[in-house]
Amino acid sequence: QAILDAEPDHPEAGLALRQVQLFRRAEEAGPDALALADAAPDDVAAQTRAADFLLGTGNVEAAFDRLLDVVRRTAGEDRDSARKHLVELFAVVGDDDPRVGTARRQLTAALF
Repeated sequence: QAILDAEPDHPEAGLALRQVQLFRRAEEAGPDALALADAAPDDVAAQTRAADFLLGTGNVEAAFDRLLDVVRRTAGEDRDSARKHLVELFAVVGDDDPRVGTARRQLTAALF
């Protein structure tokens, strides 16, 4: 954070901070996050916690797929919340990862 305070556009510090924040959210969500999300498919907060847990444990595609499903099934504020969280996860993984490109295309198709 100190690096970003001094140099707000520092790419490596920004990525590192987003990764640390994700790992904290994934740890807070815990392994129960998946069961809770599966039991409440319309609960967007539960779905985002499950996606954080999945991404934090290395299941990138499953995390993306979970939020893509929410975007496809919802509308309005719920859809926008899921979309924003998915875009945040893209930033954590990084644009160089081919899974991000695939998921971005799927997101575009789901939105239009």
